[in-house]
Amino acid sequence: MADQSIPPLPPLRPAAPADAPVIVALRDDLARWITSTGIHQWDEGDLSIEEVTAGIADGEWNVAEIDGQIVACVRLVWSDAEFWGDDDAPAGYVHGLMVDRRHAGYGWGRQMIEWCVQRTRDAGHDTIRLDTAAHNPTLVGYYHSLGFETVRETALPARFGRDMRVVLFERRI
Repeated sequence: MADQSIPPLPPLRPAAPADAPVIVALRDDLARWITSTGIHQWDEGDLSIEEVTAGIADGEWNVAEIDGQIVACVRLVWSDAEFWGDDDAPAGYVHGLMVDRRHAGYGWGRQMIEWCVQRTRDAGHDTIRLDTAAHNPTLVGYYHSLGFETVRETALPARFGRDMRVVLFERRI
């Protein structure tokens, strides 16, 4: 029997243009939080409303809500030359996996990854990929626990304006 005290991930829905500022605010909140833990992975302002709005228009962003408030989101795309370069194989590429800290610890990240796995299969791909900061041992371990294998380390794309290594992961599905 499932633990009834842990709420399930609310259903994901495609993000709407009006969701873009909320997604950016969630990202900025998480950037402040992760920096407060001593890990400099995201900066406030890394993600712009314009960038999110363009992704929403392309059907990339999905959000989960409780009582009309976005509590989690994920971006799923079908190519990622910015991070993967020439190894931009057909796959599902996960970015922007975020859960509001007030709802952390429920396993929603894992559930969103599995949601992305199903969408990737539905699109006819057999691999899902993602990345994280190489100096974030918590997320590196987390992605390994979800069955992802390290492909390689690479430099963070120059547009982010900082010298940082990222780990590229993939999982056959």
